[in-house]
Amino acid sequence: MKYFKNCKTVEDAKALYKELVKKYHPDIAGAEFTAKMQEINAEFETAFEYLKKHRAADAESAYYSNTTETPHEFMNIINGLIHCDGLIIELVGRWIWLTGNTYAHRETIKKLGFRFSRQKVAWYWRKPEDQSRTHRHDMTLDEIKDKYGCMTFETIRQPKFAH
Repeated sequence: MKYFKNCKTVEDAKALYKELVKKYHPDIAGAEFTAKMQEINAEFETAFEYLKKHRAADAESAYYSNTTETPHEFMNIINGLIHCDGLIIELVGRWIWLTGNTYAHRETIKKLGFRFSRQKVAWYWRKPEDQSRTHRHDMTLDEIKDKYGCMTFETIRQPKFAH
């Protein structure tokens, strides 16, 4: 990397990109800087993706070292869901999102402490201290997954036997 090698965070990369655009954008600096600006754009995309992945990994590491939830509590939630046919379980940051065949299992889901988000058309579980203080309700579920990273698991549909 030529321009973004010293950036340690996504915010650093964004700030540097803004400075470089002000300096080298062809509309400002002249048409001879078109190739240079294309190079900067390509490098910024690479740096941004790299830093975003590291931020997600750092956030996950911080979560496991600073969490107030007990492994037992989390295991009870997952064990309560694993036997529900057709659920899609998504771990997004410190939240758990459920989609798929949730209607058939809504009572179990409620008992485990999940709430339903009408905007996202999905169930979610979080610790009270993780309540959103930003405007995540303006974000789609896919945007939230992109921002915080996501691990997806699907429960297996159990075969039904005739009596």
